[in-house]
Amino acid sequence: MQNHQDNSTPQIDVASIDTSYDVVVVGARAAGAATAMLLARRGLKVLAVDRGVYGSDTLSTHSLAGAGVLQLSRWGLLDRIREAGTPVTNRMTFHYGENVVDIDIPARGDVDGLYSPPRPLLDRTLVDAAAEAGAHVRHEVSVVRVTSNDTGRVDGVELDIGGRRQRVSARFVVGADGVRSRVARQVGAEIVRQETVTTAGVFAYFEGVRDDTIVNHYLPGRAAVVIPCEPSVACVWVGMAPDEFDRTARGNIAEAHESRLGAFPEIAGPLLEARRISGYRAFPGMPGFTRKAWGDGWALVGDAAYFKDPVSAHGITDAFITAELLANSISDVVDRDVDEDSAFAHYERERDEMAAAMMPSVAAVAALPDDLTLVQQGFRGMSRAMKAEHELIGSGFGATAAC
Repeated sequence: MQNHQDNSTPQIDVASIDTSYDVVVVGARAAGAATAMLLARRGLKVLAVDRGVYGSDTLSTHSLAGAGVLQLSRWGLLDRIREAGTPVTNRMTFHYGENVVDIDIPARGDVDGLYSPPRPLLDRTLVDAAAEAGAHVRHEVSVVRVTSNDTGRVDGVELDIGGRRQRVSARFVVGADGVRSRVARQVGAEIVRQETVTTAGVFAYFEGVRDDTIVNHYLPGRAAVVIPCEPSVACVWVGMAPDEFDRTARGNIAEAHESRLGAFPEIAGPLLEARRISGYRAFPGMPGFTRKAWGDGWALVGDAAYFKDPVSAHGITDAFITAELLANSISDVVDRDVDEDSAFAHYERERDEMAAAMMPSVAAVAALPDDLTLVQQGFRGMSRAMKAEHELIGSGFGATAAC
């Protein structure tokens, strides 16, 4: 959203960046800030850098699945999201043409429903928690290159700090820098799985809408979703095939959003009484993938390692889960002398099991097929996978590495 940039929290002068850390995390949004926070809470010396501005916005579906909300609660951060005014969602509706499915979201302990916070709020909360735990978090700092020693092991990064270069060594470098990860590219992390379908979308934010229900509508080749993220404010997204986006929406996304909403009168009608409070933004589509998740001295987390079509609205939760899995594996190596290969292989195996359970169902929905029963089956498959994720988190993730 456009009205959420906040640079009020001062950052320690970048000149205070040390020359050596246990872990350097490249990227300080949902995945990177969570990883830095968890590692710092375990006593590791951590630097997290991000080329963006503290509190800046980013493309997002906002939604946290139950597993992600549970993690925020366990990390002691859910109250901060609530206190900032993020509304709780207690109901979801799915419209598959004329077929309507209503789902109530029951409270489970401290998790009283689902939350879809604005990204500047969520990212600031995680960054602040990482800094409170002792991590050094620096914004407007770019990584020029990932460095390696004579044996080829990654051993640090070279930073661009306002035009000044600084070399920082680290036992591990973590790439949390998104789908086009520079870290992944420089370490040669190949894509090991890629989907063939994706959904393009256009979205904007509206004020004066119901904020306790996530609404999903699907028609052949079309979709529309309403995700509440602030009191009486929701992100309203319309989806279409990428080729349709290229033909009709590219360069005219406002008209594309408005015209496609007309196919969903249950959404378009209430919006006549609402007020649009943002510009329109677009996502042209990108098929889901998994990359090799680790190597000698490096690992990837969040979208850098595992990306699904945004129709899943599960990216932030994936970021949280992979952050905790990776933090557990790194701390096992550093604190418990667990074999590095075993620890990181465990991380990748858990990631791959999550992806295998979720990605086919997401692809089924992202295809926006004419047969809407396939969309419904896709969401049922996602629901089963999310239940398994919730059980994994509720169990404390189990053993983090072979011992």
